[in-house]
Amino acid sequence: MRARLVTAFTVLAAICMVCFGAVIASELAASRTRGLVVERAHDANRFGVLAATSPAGLTDAAQAYRDSTNNGILVLAADGSVLCEVDIDRTDARVLAATRDRHLLEMPRPLYPWNTEEVFVAQPIGIAPQAGGVVVIAVSTAVTRTDIVVRWVQLACVTATALLIFSGLALLVAGWILRPVTGLLRDVDALSSTLPAHSVPPRRPAAMSEGPPEILMLAAGVESVTRAVAALASSERQNVIDTAHSLRNPLAALAVRLQALQPMLAADLAAATFVSVVSEVDRLTELLDGLLSSAVGAERKQVAAAAGFDAVAAVAERVGFWRDAYLRADIVLTCEPLVDTAHTSMPANVLAQILDVALSNSARYAGAGSRTTVTVDRESESVVISVADTGVGVSADELDLITTRFFRGARAAAGGSGLGLPIAATLAAQYDGLMFVESADPHGLVVTVTLPAIVDPADMTSR
Repeated sequence: MRARLVTAFTVLAAICMVCFGAVIASELAASRTRGLVVERAHDANRFGVLAATSPAGLTDAAQAYRDSTNNGILVLAADGSVLCEVDIDRTDARVLAATRDRHLLEMPRPLYPWNTEEVFVAQPIGIAPQAGGVVVIAVSTAVTRTDIVVRWVQLACVTATALLIFSGLALLVAGWILRPVTGLLRDVDALSSTLPAHSVPPRRPAAMSEGPPEILMLAAGVESVTRAVAALASSERQNVIDTAHSLRNPLAALAVRLQALQPMLAADLAAATFVSVVSEVDRLTELLDGLLSSAVGAERKQVAAAAGFDAVAAVAERVGFWRDAYLRADIVLTCEPLVDTAHTSMPANVLAQILDVALSNSARYAGAGSRTTVTVDRESESVVISVADTGVGVSADELDLITTRFFRGARAAAGGSGLGLPIAATLAAQYDGLMFVESADPHGLVVTVTLPAIVDPADMTSR
């Protein structure tokens, strides 16, 4: 493609330079022709003065002029007698016209190297109407034509040099333009080679009139990748729909069996555990329903009620659910809200997912003997929830990577997939929130979630 592009640039430049050079060459020929005629007119005037003042030396002067310039000369007196005739044909029609009109100073057509005819210049002797006689010079154009050839050769050399310089610049510019295209084509070809054969349509040879072959190949490769990505996204969406729908059936059966089991439980500690299990089954069902709705294109964000919901109550509920797990892990779990209520527009089930990720990680990785504190605060137009533990934490160089998918810290215990915190951060961002992770002082980890706050209904009533 570079060769075609450089060739096209060079041909266009050559056409422009040839046209421009032709104009200059024609002007050079015309300029030298005008100069030659003016010089010979001056010579004719000189011989006219010499004929009027010293006719005796006219022949010698004409012969010397002929020897030095190769130009013929004819001098006629007022009565038509020949005063001097050197190497000129008096029978030539142009000579006869000049002797009759006693004046011939018309600019001829520009001389070109292939023009061999002579040019005639005539000037009267004296000043009209007292002019007496005429001087006619047959101008030899050999020297002038040679000079024109030399100047044309110089012009051709300059044009060729400029064309070579332009070709070099065109080569550099073409390489600069095509470098990213070539790299993109190579990457697209490499990506296309990894796609299934049925998703890559066969490339048909395209006519040059449709565009450069490399660009057409790039377009075909991008089209193949686009189709493959669209097919993959559709397949992934279908898999999510199938999975969510398949999981809802056993969950529904489990919920029915749990409901049937409830009357058989005595009113003791097992009843509370049973209620918690049913609540978690219901929440898991809600998650699958939301996943199914998202996969089929339903609105991702739920419309919150005008009053929103209380984040303090949601945090207290999740802390209560995780308390047994923390007791088994020998970790102290406390909830310390700094405000009585903090209403947010984020759906309760989404906030529960985010809190479960942070609390699950703390219970799994903080270590026995550590302490985890969950706080809720209201700052300006935001609700700030933090889960801070005094565990081993992560190193400083891993802190920025902890919300990257599939990343697991060097100190992480066995188990886990490295997806929890990235998913929680994505959920927070979907509802105009923000989640970030930082080190605790002196050790441990703090997961902070900032959510958009809404006006507390109680505050609105009091106003």
